[in-house]
Parts: sequence; structure tokens; C-alpha cells
Amino acid sequence: MAAAALTASAVASVPSRRSARLIPPRNRVLGWAAASSAVVHLVVLALIPHSLPWAVLLVAMTLWCLKCSWCVLRGGSSLELLGMCAAMGAAHIAMVIGMPWFAGHHSGSAGHSASHVVPMLLIALMEFALMFAAALVARGQLSTGAPGTRSVRTTEIA
Repeated sequence: MAAAALTASAVASVPSRRSARLIPPRNRVLGWAAASSAVVHLVVLALIPHSLPWAVLLVAMTLWCLKCSWCVLRGGSSLELLGMCAAMGAAHIAMVIGMPWFAGHHSGSAGHSASHVVPMLLIALMEFALMFAAALVARGQLSTGAPGTRSVRTTEIA
């Protein structure tokens, strides 16, 4: 009888796998926002014609975005998402202004209409907003000592 009571109390005190690791709301919001960004990239791919190499690159960027959002949704560090968003935002700006290494995409010499500038700038804005949000989440993770990060509060101030 005592063994049954002990076993029942031990089982009741073991947290379930789902409740053992609660994902902070900030991670959930950022993760779903990044996943939404991937959907936006797929819509752009469907609505604006791209050459095969650019379409493959856009699909690769979308998959990378989904990988980062999955990591953040599972409670991981947002630093990789921050870096990816910074690089993608800069790449979209470079495509709009026609940097030499992006001369074949959305610059004036590419033969695309000027109407592609606005979607590209909006996507860059979205990437930079996600980058800013990822920085805020990363700062929150560092200050609370979340798993996979090192805490910045190593000593108590008296």
C-alpha cells in the first residue's frame, strides 16, 4: 500500500515532457513571424517572375528562414535568425539599388519593371524588423540565462 502511494506520488511529481520546457512567448511570436516571412517569400516567388537560378536561391533562402523559425519556436537562440535577417535585408537593398554583384536581378539594367522596387523594399523592411525583434529576444535570452546562451549576470551587485 505504501509502495503504491509512493509510486503514485512520484509519478504525479514528474512533469510531462511538454510542460517541462515552456517556450517563452517572445520566442513563439518571433518564430511565427519568421515563418510568416517565409510565406511572403513564397508568394513573391509565385507572383513575380524569376529566372531559374534566382528561383532556386529564393527557395533556399525560404528553407533557411523556416529552419531558423523552427529553432526559435523550440526555444533556441535567436542569434542565427538575427544574422540571417541582417544578411537578407542587406541583400534585398543591394538588389534594389543595383550593386554590381546583384546586377542581374532587380536593378535597372535587369529589364524588370520599376514596380518590383516597392515589394523588394517592403521585404527588406520586414527582414530588418525581424532582425530587430531577434535582437530583443536574444537580449532577453542572455539576461535570463536561457538554455544555449550564457548569462550576462555572472555576479550579484551588492
